[in-house]
Amino acid sequence: MQNQPLQPRIELLPLKAALPAGKDHELTVLARIHPAQPVEVSGPRPPLNLSLVIDRSGSMSGHPLEMARQAAQAGIRLLEPHDRVSVVIFDDEVETLIPSQQVTDKEKLCREIERITSGGSTALHAGWLDGATQVAQHPDERALNRVLLLSDGQANVGKIRVNEIVPDVRGLTARQVSTSTMGLGRDYDEDLLRGMAEAGDGNFEHIEHASQLPGFFESEFHGMSRTIGHTVSLGIEPNPELGSLRQEIINDLQVNSLRRAQLPNLIAGRPVEVVFTVQIPSREEQTDLGVLRVRLAWTGRDGIRRKQRAQLNLPVLPEARCDELIENNDVRVALEMQLNAKAKRDAVARMDAGDFAGAQRDLVRRYREFDAGDYEIPAFLRNQEADELSELAHGVMEDRQLTRKRANSQNFNRSRSK
Repeated sequence: MQNQPLQPRIELLPLKAALPAGKDHELTVLARIHPAQPVEVSGPRPPLNLSLVIDRSGSMSGHPLEMARQAAQAGIRLLEPHDRVSVVIFDDEVETLIPSQQVTDKEKLCREIERITSGGSTALHAGWLDGATQVAQHPDERALNRVLLLSDGQANVGKIRVNEIVPDVRGLTARQVSTSTMGLGRDYDEDLLRGMAEAGDGNFEHIEHASQLPGFFESEFHGMSRTIGHTVSLGIEPNPELGSLRQEIINDLQVNSLRRAQLPNLIAGRPVEVVFTVQIPSREEQTDLGVLRVRLAWTGRDGIRRKQRAQLNLPVLPEARCDELIENNDVRVALEMQLNAKAKRDAVARMDAGDFAGAQRDLVRRYREFDAGDYEIPAFLRNQEADELSELAHGVMEDRQLTRKRANSQNFNRSRSK
């Protein structure tokens, strides 16, 4: 049995550590959430209750399906005897290849996966629903219950539209059954798979080459085994004495009915960063102003809902002194990363509106702004971000279908600190 879980640690870091007196000000803040490391205890880790849902439609024939089989087998070999797994395959029909069971004979399960062959059309919703049902039939409040859906095509049998499928995913999430999705190649519906992952409190991955599948499956399984909190939300609570303040979260995150941002799962060793701005009205000089609090809420692996708050206080200094303060480099870098992600999703919106020249122009402008930035950032990260912006700018005119998928995926992952 696990000990009482440790609380996450919340850092609230302003871009500058003071507010200017006598003028309105836009305050930029980085909320950095450090999930607690699990206490080392004897015995097995908390269980996983999974369903692997694999598209076996005709377009998966050959190398893609072989890689999907290998990825599923590699994932099963990472499981432990107290975990549960099922395997569902679908084309225009759905087959439960392996009903939900404990992982007591990994090699037998892997031999069953060898039976998967390619077929016809794509009953994606029905396949997902069968997998979710397999998970839901074996509830365990200690387990992380998840469907892993892999598809390379468009849903074309049964429910096929985003607004039909996403509410069903959200309903299962409310019953503690989450969903992660993996889109393979260039022909899947990224809006649907991303929408399912967002509603399902899971991950969305764009996979261009089938050879990447085993690595992505392993990463997903590793993340699930170290998840210490799910259904995570973050609310920004400005000091009511300052009035009703306009606020904006820069990350691309879903917002619930209480205007709280939906965050990714809390995974040990993986901090989550959220950048936001708050408009602060003019204040007189003072040594310590309570500016805002943030409220973090999550459900632990024990099924208990928890919450925690952190508060940001800042001095209000003369404007000249405030101007002299040095920016926090960590906050500046986090802000620039999110501005890159915003440029990518704005480019997708322009492409969808048919303004391809505008999408390319905005990506090039953002590339130049980022490349000229005067702040300390690891060289590999600067190069990666610059390369992504440059490649997307070229891709707008050369391969719009693939560019849209790349931009969506990169924005999704950066907004969730992946």
